[in-house]
Amino acid sequence: MEQKFFGKLSDGSDVTLYTIKGDNTSVEIMSRGATIVRFIAFGTDIVAGFDTLQGFVEDTASYQGALIGRVGNRVKNAIFTMDGVDYKLYNNDGNHSLHGGHYGFNTKNWTLISHTENSLTLAYTSPDGEEGYPGTVYTEVVYSLIGDSLMIEYMAKSDRKTPISLTNHSYFNLNGISGTILSHEAEIYADSITEVGSDLIPNGNHPSVRGTVFDFNERRTIGKFVGKDFDGYDHNYILNPKESGEFMGASLPLVAKFYGDKIEMDVYTDQPCAQLYTGNYLADMTFKGGVPAIKHGAFCFETQIEPNSINHGIGIYDHTDTYSHKVVYSVKEK
Repeated sequence: MEQKFFGKLSDGSDVTLYTIKGDNTSVEIMSRGATIVRFIAFGTDIVAGFDTLQGFVEDTASYQGALIGRVGNRVKNAIFTMDGVDYKLYNNDGNHSLHGGHYGFNTKNWTLISHTENSLTLAYTSPDGEEGYPGTVYTEVVYSLIGDSLMIEYMAKSDRKTPISLTNHSYFNLNGISGTILSHEAEIYADSITEVGSDLIPNGNHPSVRGTVFDFNERRTIGKFVGKDFDGYDHNYILNPKESGEFMGASLPLVAKFYGDKIEMDVYTDQPCAQLYTGNYLADMTFKGGVPAIKHGAFCFETQIEPNSINHGIGIYDHTDTYSHKVVYSVKEK
């Protein structure tokens, strides 16, 4: 593993950029936000992001490449109830809390715990009350390159009952970060989605995707239905995987496949859901190499539990529990 200085935060702490290498891949991860800065696959950088630390710090809306926590996605009205007690969170998305609140895990400077040539482990301890969440939570994330497969393993433990739901927010463009991803093709193995209102909060319905704009069970272009009447995807898919793959002793279901012009990416996870987001609001930023951010210029596929689940008793962990989450982004040349 290689490491180098990437910049200083406002509190004076150093941010380190780590590089791990696979067969035809390399991944750069910075300590701030445990963030994926580059994912080089067969000579092409397939994730968006910025050349400098300052770019990531100044971006307060798109969460480029970052680890998301303590709770990913949206929490309705920035409040949840647990054991009869209401916990008020920071409302950073209208009336709702998004991706951990004002200063979520994506803003924290993580500590290197261990590393090998092709993997590293970073850790962060979230104190009791941070962003309104109860309990002190210790989190580790392991990034490993297995051949040309990037495996992310999350583990977290709390000293008291609390919600935990982590994910990664990388923006992918398998053709490199230029042009849109609307010509990409995709397969997503799911029977239904989480229906949401205009504020993107679930309304309790789970309509079938079959025969709709949300149906990727058969391979088709992402942009087939994106246009005048449909702005793009920002929807949670309830997964129904077809098969599994083996990664470092873990059997993980294959949940999706994405196809660029020259690079394909398979996604495996043990999570029940994933959010497909097609960069509907990307704009007014300059990515690595001076490339302007454009609408639909990249997509996210965030493995997770269903949004707002913590208000339904899902994603709650006691002090005797261990949160675990694995996802693999496996790339190959076409």
